[in-house]
Amino acid sequence: MSSELEGKRALIIGAYGGMAKPVVLALAREGVHCALVGRDERSLTSLADACADAGRPAVPVVCDITKTETIERVVASVIDQLGTLNFLINFAGLYEEGKAHDVALEAWDRMLDVNVRAHYHFVRYALPHINKWPGGAVIKIGAISAANSGAGLYNAASLALDGYADALFEDVREFGTKVCTIRPGYVNTPMVGSDHLDRNLMIQPSDIVRTILFVLTMPGTACPTEITIRPQRSPYS
Repeated sequence: MSSELEGKRALIIGAYGGMAKPVVLALAREGVHCALVGRDERSLTSLADACADAGRPAVPVVCDITKTETIERVVASVIDQLGTLNFLINFAGLYEEGKAHDVALEAWDRMLDVNVRAHYHFVRYALPHINKWPGGAVIKIGAISAANSGAGLYNAASLALDGYADALFEDVREFGTKVCTIRPGYVNTPMVGSDHLDRNLMIQPSDIVRTILFVLTMPGTACPTEITIRPQRSPYS
């Protein structure tokens, strides 16, 4: 194995989702030792076994990221098991729709916990380790969002993450740590269930893999801070 990523360590949040799993396996093939965070122990263990088959063992870490008070302990456990940390890649995200005058506020609060609060908690405790080594990276997978009716808080959460990422880059750039927000349109995963979309014309999970590897292997003289990915052709049938 001769990848320039060989021997690196990565913390992957939301690791067994439709976009995340191909990335995790690609990193294992590149020689990256991953800690896999999610709620379902069986899914995490299965993915960790697949990583070992692909070329590099992985560490499953069961965590409900809405319980932000547990995140410091989770990151400490990951450091104990991996020894160090180079990359934090966060795929976790919820979409809760509701109009402002009749939405279930509990659903919106949960979306904020997953999409925003958990991310900056993980960043806070992972960065002191990532910043020790030039070439580290924090990557957040977001989405293309618009101010549509019913999507008010989702749009607000996306804009909050954008503002956070802009300032975060300024915090860590002199350590050589990259910060990138990736916003894909429709990706061919089970989460996208519309019968009106042609899956062959969607962004493919392999496209997300290539994008993340592009960020992680970018030379130290440059940082792609924002990447928006759209289907080349309209997937609407």
